[in-house]
Amino acid sequence: MLFVIALLIFQSAAGQDYYYFVSFTDKDNSGFSINEPAQFLSQRAIERRQKQNLAVQDQDLPVSAMYVENIKNKGIEVFEQSRWFNGVIVKTTQAEADQLKNELYVESVEYIAPQNYAGRINRKNKFLHLDNAPSDSLFQNKILGVEEMHNDGYYGQNKLVAVLDGGFTGVNTATPFAHLFTNNQVLYTYDFVSKTSNVYSYSSHGTRVFSSMAAHKDGVYEGIAPDADYMLFVTENVSSEYRIEEYYWLIAAERADSTGADIITTSLGYNTFDDPLMNYTKEELNGTTAVITRAANIASEKGIVVVSSSGNEADDPWGTITFPSDMINGLSVGSITTNYDLSYFSSFGPTADGRIKPEVVAMGSGTILIGSTGSLTTSSGTSFAAPQVAALAAGVWQAYPGLTSLDLINALKMSADNASDPNNGLGYGIPSYQAVKNYLNASESNLAVDVFPNPVGNGQTLKVRVMDPEMNNKVTLKFFESTGKQLSENLIDVNWRENEANMVLDQLPVGIYFLKVLFDSGSEEFRIVKL
Repeated sequence: MLFVIALLIFQSAAGQDYYYFVSFTDKDNSGFSINEPAQFLSQRAIERRQKQNLAVQDQDLPVSAMYVENIKNKGIEVFEQSRWFNGVIVKTTQAEADQLKNELYVESVEYIAPQNYAGRINRKNKFLHLDNAPSDSLFQNKILGVEEMHNDGYYGQNKLVAVLDGGFTGVNTATPFAHLFTNNQVLYTYDFVSKTSNVYSYSSHGTRVFSSMAAHKDGVYEGIAPDADYMLFVTENVSSEYRIEEYYWLIAAERADSTGADIITTSLGYNTFDDPLMNYTKEELNGTTAVITRAANIASEKGIVVVSSSGNEADDPWGTITFPSDMINGLSVGSITTNYDLSYFSSFGPTADGRIKPEVVAMGSGTILIGSTGSLTTSSGTSFAAPQVAALAAGVWQAYPGLTSLDLINALKMSADNASDPNNGLGYGIPSYQAVKNYLNASESNLAVDVFPNPVGNGQTLKVRVMDPEMNNKVTLKFFESTGKQLSENLIDVNWRENEANMVLDQLPVGIYFLKVLFDSGSEEFRIVKL
């Protein structure tokens, strides 16, 4: 009797359909050519590559239509196609999957999810909560220099940002997001789990993530890049965790690329799954192993800035960053508190191959956000730090459209407030618009110090700008009369965000003065005319 029951169970399992990723050996008979990219890439995607001198590759070609048709002719359901990984997601029995391995055009078949994966379960979102919320919703913007960016007229216009998350409930109905639909700024939506364009169900996590970038409420709340264009993807099934979600992320990134997205931001991280056989190890945090990390790497190779939350694992057994934060060229973002301390939950680096992670940090403890109803809410997690950096990147890229994606990433890192001594908690520190602006302006100048205006009149402030605070972070200012008598001496600390010293000369009579600036790499003397 026991044998009969066991046999029945085996037969039942053998007849079940599972999800697999089928990789092909080549792209023969795809029907496309890299010499005619307009057939499979948007003009915007082509221009992004051209601006950054990136060639269209075989990797960009769609998969072979003949191979896809061969699989469908076997009665196997094909769901999604991946250009970058050259394969398809299918749903079939284990026996049929094993038979596919024998096809000459099939390189491998990987099990990625069980039969009932797509089922939705109402699960309460888990958010970290801390008591140190800022005094107002502008605090988190202030530390990133958003006010200066907006004052310069940069709100993310003409930049396209793809947001990959678990759901965006209320975005299509809440007033703080209404301008996005009035102005047609949401260009594309897709839910890979439900296989519909409706992304406004199941989870408010993406809503909160998105709000820090795009929401606007007069006098109450200001997203960092409210004028950018957006693509919203649901790649995460919040009720379960299987590797298929990484493949959904991959294919969403491909769609973002082919549409012409400039930035991808994701607050999803993977390390363990409902099926332990899919689990990753810390040794695999090497930037080349996990499906989602490899996808992020390819996206960055296409000229896209990829921004990822580092993870909330610092106080958990895993401890370190999650995938895809181990990506090679991207921005992994950790979390800080209102006191500028690292949040207790913010995941540490380094990667398994010794690279510093996260790259930068933003406020993720007690972050002020917009919820599904359109009201202010407070949540904590690196999930809410990452989109702030992505939106900052959109504004900076708008301001400096000639930058490549790698130039932009480097500027955000090297101008951040911990760049002189990066570590695996804070990374290179807090980025800010003003710091990036000063950093990029300095790269175009051969001056060590700039002093202006000169002549200087009453009511004007003499400014002493240190062009490279990384090289000269402590500067002594000595001010003299024309007779040689010293009037003042001041030691100032400068950084990329605050690289100017101000001198008020209103109390001095009209005449000629001299300013001596002493810094680490030398000194310069300036003749100052006081009007």
